[in-house]
Amino acid sequence: MSLREPSPVLSMRSMVALLLGVGCLVVRAGGATAQETGATGLRTPPKSFALPMELDHDFGATNGDATFLRFLPLWSLPLSDGWRLVNLDLVTLADAPGGVPGGPINPNPTPGDRAFGLSDLVHTSLLTPEDQGAFVWGAGLTLGIPTATAVVLGSGKWSLGPAVRVTWRTGPWNLGAVAAQRWSFAGDGSRADLNTLLIRGTFRYLLAGPWYLVSAPIVTANWNAPAAQRWLVPIGGGPGRTFHLGPGRWAASLQVYYNAIRPDGAPDWALRLQLIAAIPT
Repeated sequence: MSLREPSPVLSMRSMVALLLGVGCLVVRAGGATAQETGATGLRTPPKSFALPMELDHDFGATNGDATFLRFLPLWSLPLSDGWRLVNLDLVTLADAPGGVPGGPINPNPTPGDRAFGLSDLVHTSLLTPEDQGAFVWGAGLTLGIPTATAVVLGSGKWSLGPAVRVTWRTGPWNLGAVAAQRWSFAGDGSRADLNTLLIRGTFRYLLAGPWYLVSAPIVTANWNAPAAQRWLVPIGGGPGRTFHLGPGRWAASLQVYYNAIRPDGAPDWALRLQLIAAIPT
């Protein structure tokens, strides 16, 4: 398969257009009230699923800037005896440079040319009790599937491990995180084994009217790397606003992150545009 090598500006513009285009399609399909939940910042109504969409652009890496467009559909299934199965998928389109260092998209990179395409798919299922109060929890499994269309965009490995979710809501605060540890168990034998932790946090504070402040850092650890090169820890956040567009209620935010702890050569900064919608089924 030949790899396209578009300019970073052109790829970023294409991703912005795709993000807004998908948003328009969702609005035409109908909407529902968007409220907070878990690590996505949204609580889905009983007969709907949430569709957070994120456009990230990383700055300052030694091997070049990168752009990621993430879709994180969140949907749940009611089970017997007061339990619910909450499912979260991570689908990523990336315009990323080749070579090293690695990052959240590919902790164990293989040298190669810059590529634009699909990264690995990650699915997480969490068993969660119904009718929880201010504190919400869930536990389950996460599965990584090697769907990347280029070696620099994925690990080349099947991976599996435990996942947990915690959320605490009090007054205007919504504090939560989803953590998932994965180990590779099959895949390309020429690629390095995978042993990685991903923690997706959400810290949200409601302001007056439709405005809010949000921080949603993506913290990763590559346990196969030396201790000094293991962690990527961003700090930051930004303002957000809920609004009606057509029949649906949306949430949008603009966030900036500084990678306070990072491996050598990793990006210094990241800029994120996030859109969230609840879609009735």
